[in-house]
Amino acid sequence: MLLWFLLAVGLLVFIHEMGHYLAARSVGLPVERFSVGFGRVLFRIQDRRGCEWALSMLPLGGYVKLNLEQAPLAARAWVVSAGPLANFLFAALAYAVLAGLPRDEPRAVLAQPAIGTPAALAGLRAGDEVLGVQGESVAHFQALRWALLREAVAAGDISVQLQVRSTGGGTRTVTLNVRRDPAAPNAGPEEALRRSGLVLQSRAVRVTQVMPGSPAALAGVMPGQVILAVNGTTLTQPAQLIEQVRASGDQPIVLSLVSVNPDLPLEEIPGSAQDIPLTPQRSAEGQPRIGLGLGPMVATVRVQEDAFGALADGLVRTIDMAQLSVTALGRMLTGDLSWRQLSGPASIADAAGQSADRGSLAFLGFLALVSVSIGVLNLLPVPLLDGGHLLYYAIESVRGRPLSEGAQRIGQQLGLAAILSLTGLALASDLLRYFGS
Repeated sequence: MLLWFLLAVGLLVFIHEMGHYLAARSVGLPVERFSVGFGRVLFRIQDRRGCEWALSMLPLGGYVKLNLEQAPLAARAWVVSAGPLANFLFAALAYAVLAGLPRDEPRAVLAQPAIGTPAALAGLRAGDEVLGVQGESVAHFQALRWALLREAVAAGDISVQLQVRSTGGGTRTVTLNVRRDPAAPNAGPEEALRRSGLVLQSRAVRVTQVMPGSPAALAGVMPGQVILAVNGTTLTQPAQLIEQVRASGDQPIVLSLVSVNPDLPLEEIPGSAQDIPLTPQRSAEGQPRIGLGLGPMVATVRVQEDAFGALADGLVRTIDMAQLSVTALGRMLTGDLSWRQLSGPASIADAAGQSADRGSLAFLGFLALVSVSIGVLNLLPVPLLDGGHLLYYAIESVRGRPLSEGAQRIGQQLGLAAILSLTGLALASDLLRYFGS
């Protein structure tokens, strides 16, 4: 986990500082040092132009050392803004790569929603397939989640019209309303999606991962197998198996498994399954575990954008992510969204490790998301950040002369206080997320 975190931070810092470096070179400004990390220099090398390339001890950041004071205002603004722009460009290219690769995505075919959930109250039924949100088509379930997530981040509540195709073939429009939980008014947007009642229709439970040394591994369970039942009870959702394992405590359970092509229709899955008994083990938290990663066995659709569509998708996704980040920060400042939604180093490191475990494409998506966040944060009009320098330059362009050194010093002190406060909130959010409630 730590290795992937350091790799992600180092790469994204390098991209950000490279933006500053290339912009400085483009306007003829010499660069004294390009450093990934702060503090004592661990490794350095000097190029023929006199720039020192360095790796420093503290890896959470970096800098490009150059003299901007004598440069024209437009050149200074270009050099400062190029760092965040490099982060946005990387994110757009990463999202374009992901959109241009062929992949199987789950169709937005829904299971029967639980009674009383917003999906049930909207009249959604088992087998309904969502074709669009607010008149905008959605090609698969992840696109549906993304559309609802944007609504939840922007407004807190979700109130949208869904275009739905019924199992009989007809289409209709339903209104989905997901109101904030009065008991948790500042809960995050993911919680709104969870409460919506929208669940993929699943035919069985597929094994996606088997933890080494776990009860499942010792019993011979293999990734790719399909679990049809546990203790004779038919399974359609991973949550059902999780509940059965928790209810079993330390008692043995019997999994009924078959090895089949995951695209095989349920009616073609062989009825004769292999029954494998195993006994859950207690985790460090005292919960029964069998050591399986699980996924629903769902209908999928193959999606792939052409080169132009992939680039357009990457650009739009980057803009959307940046807008959502700004909106979320604005709602935090007004108290409409809890500051506990901030992610500190521990949460980011955990996400880095989890995405790397899911494969290179998942890790690339994680890098794109964090790169957008770095770009947005650096453009905030806070002294010491790139956005703070741009704010000074904007004031200078209006006044016709720079702010006094005293005014800039006060701004830097206020900026440092703001950055330290934000860092403290993120760290506190991590601590509460892992050790509190």
